[in-house]
Amino acid sequence: MPIRAGASETVLLLQDWLMPGQDVGAVVYHPEPGANLDLEVNDGGAALPSPPSSGLGHVAIQAGETSLDVPVLGKGERAMQAVFVPAEDQLPQHVQFVGDATGWTPQDARFQEDGRWTFDLVLLPGSHPYQWVVDGEWQLDAHNPITMSNGMGGQNSALVVDTPVAPGLSAKGLGSKVFLSTDGAATLLVMMDNDVVHFGNHDDAVMLPLSLEGDAVGRRHLRAWAAHDGGISQDLLLPIEGNEVVTEVGKLDRSDWHAATMYFLMVDRFVDGESSNNEPVEDAAIRPEANHQGGDLQGVEQRLRSGYFQNLGLNTVWISPVTQNAEGSWGLWQDSARTDVTSKFSGYHGYWPVSCTQVDRRFGSQGALEALTESAHEREMNVVLDYVANHVHEDHPLMDAHPDWTTDLYLPDGTMNTEKWDEHRLTTWFDTFMPTLDLERDEVSEVMSDSAAWWAHHSGIDGFRHDATKHIPESFWRKLTHKLKMAQQQNGKRMFQIGETYGSPDLIGSYLSSGMIDAQFDFNLYDKMVGAIAFDNGSWEDLVQTNRESLQAYGAHHLMGNITGNQDRPRFTSLADGSLDPQEDTKFQGWTQDIQHNGDEGYAKMRLLMSYLMSVPGIPCVYYGDEIADVGGDDPDNRRMMRFDSLNEQELRTRDWTSTWAKLRTSHMAMLYGTTKFTLLSPEVLLVTRTYLDQQVHVAMNRSGVSQPLDLRSLAPEDGQEAPALVYLAGQESTTTLEPYGAVAFEIDTH
Repeated sequence: MPIRAGASETVLLLQDWLMPGQDVGAVVYHPEPGANLDLEVNDGGAALPSPPSSGLGHVAIQAGETSLDVPVLGKGERAMQAVFVPAEDQLPQHVQFVGDATGWTPQDARFQEDGRWTFDLVLLPGSHPYQWVVDGEWQLDAHNPITMSNGMGGQNSALVVDTPVAPGLSAKGLGSKVFLSTDGAATLLVMMDNDVVHFGNHDDAVMLPLSLEGDAVGRRHLRAWAAHDGGISQDLLLPIEGNEVVTEVGKLDRSDWHAATMYFLMVDRFVDGESSNNEPVEDAAIRPEANHQGGDLQGVEQRLRSGYFQNLGLNTVWISPVTQNAEGSWGLWQDSARTDVTSKFSGYHGYWPVSCTQVDRRFGSQGALEALTESAHEREMNVVLDYVANHVHEDHPLMDAHPDWTTDLYLPDGTMNTEKWDEHRLTTWFDTFMPTLDLERDEVSEVMSDSAAWWAHHSGIDGFRHDATKHIPESFWRKLTHKLKMAQQQNGKRMFQIGETYGSPDLIGSYLSSGMIDAQFDFNLYDKMVGAIAFDNGSWEDLVQTNRESLQAYGAHHLMGNITGNQDRPRFTSLADGSLDPQEDTKFQGWTQDIQHNGDEGYAKMRLLMSYLMSVPGIPCVYYGDEIADVGGDDPDNRRMMRFDSLNEQELRTRDWTSTWAKLRTSHMAMLYGTTKFTLLSPEVLLVTRTYLDQQVHVAMNRSGVSQPLDLRSLAPEDGQEAPALVYLAGQESTTTLEPYGAVAFEIDTH
């Protein structure tokens, strides 16, 4: 992965880019073409003194007799100061700044002699939501007119850092040659896998021919960037087979993760394939929706063998944790206003482990898991396993053997260190019966990383979804990834790793490295998708801005997970059709209301969400039930038993729509490896264009509840001509008018 160089010194842990057994030799930084800076290596680390002048450079690392090059991309960070100006009749005693830059943890502002309060920031290009906390009360910035959606129907103030203008970069393929073009002056970096093949300054537009001939063993990738004055183009990523660019999706396989489409299911709530292992906890204090429902691995495999996932066009199944979980009932949910609405919980969800390597009997067996992965591989599908490393249940044998292996439950001031998600993110406990492990201690991280690596050797899985990623120190992820690289050296199989982190792109991106994990779920993008599509007061502009920021932060060909929803959020459909009030407690609404569909609007908006999800970079991830636009409040109402039969017309239509769009994505190279352009045709109509070599796919989407004209004259070969002839690919049937919440995918007919 590239190095993201900040405004100040950037520290490198060089083992991130090496395989086990390799030792670091010389390290040379090339901040611009023709410039070489030898970096001093101390304890396996080195430091870049500053970002590249153009925004683009590379580091050459010598490791024994081999060498590799790592691209360096400038972050474009900028120092800013937020200023709070009290109203004339306001004399605040305590002012704090809170926003994505602080992990939504309030931090003290400084009082100035003129009565203002200030807070210093270093921000990436893009829009940064925030509020002021004035004497304990959160409020928008009355002196800043710029706001953005919070993804739940409300607004935040926003600080905006302009993004430098980037040069254009495109590619054409012809046999064993690739022609790269810029549209103006640029620094151009081209790599074949981890070797630089071109790094140069060009004073004007350039056409650069590259030969792919040479030793061609297995899959290779051509990567390229162009930069000018800090503006960096979207990267090009071209998979190479033999000595030619791959132009047909049929040449891709399940190891090409950019072609992945994912389905997330909660094992207990999917299919009851073996009734003999059904063991709901017998405790009247557990409401039925918080108890075991009987789903198991056998049921997942049955659906896989029936072709359910393949028919949906999804090729990767992410399953919830399957390790042995606690017996009995635990925890207590109780509303502050309604003391009669309470429930304890069973460990049906899998996130309360009492073993790190044994499959819970209620979910099946080790044999059932291996049968599932084997069946998936027979069908060219991947299985991703949810793994919990941050904590164990108090009944885990580790707690008897090593009770000191946890972080402290109590903070120095005597308060309980629970649910301090941001202010004490590396030590906080999820609940009093769920000890957080002190993974900064070598002996603890050694055991837990061993247990994760065990699954890589003994289950047939293809990757991990890592729970609570940001609550675990980076040292643990480096240790685990090192062990997975050792396994790769033995069996040749690379394990994909995707994490779960709520926070700013900077925090999320801090875990992305060749020495840590491959990707994370992009919850910031999801929030903006909800804001733009579910709520009438949303806007495409907010969503597009955040999506552009994601492409800039993680790369134009990132593997971030883009979700329809998950087990910790209220169902999108119920927000979209007004069944849930986002300003009220959606968990309480789930416990106390029989939430059902409120008309057909929620279905239509879910279909629009699917179209967007399948059209942008990243791995689309469908939360089980969203393919039929299922409903529900927050946990556990968003975890209802999956329904396959007796579906109504709208549910069937939504499932078919999901299938059509997922198959559209996996049948076009432009939708998998293409660069991305967003065009607002009107405030309500968005056009997404994906381009790969000569292939171009367009997706037009209408976020409003009324029909909108689809004026495509801007796509004509010459300005002023009539709209071009289109080749319909997916979505609604009309290509001249977009239906309410409608979407259509098409190509331009060039014949």
